[in-house]
Amino acid sequence: MQIIFFVVGILIYLAGFVVFSGAKSSMHETVGLLIFINGTLFIIGAGIIDSINKQNKVKNS
Repeated sequence: MQIIFFVVGILIYLAGFVVFSGAKSSMHETVGLLIFINGTLFIIGAGIIDSINKQNKVKNS
């Protein structure tokens, strides 16, 4: 699950870069930055899932 979140986050970052680099107005720049934020949330989610999995492994061993 964490790998899926990480890969989706990277793909969303790339989509945000494409939108931001091709921006023709400030509205397009804002949309690009919002897409970057969504990518950040996915990558943070992957990190949280990873830390929970590591914590469960430590408790079980």
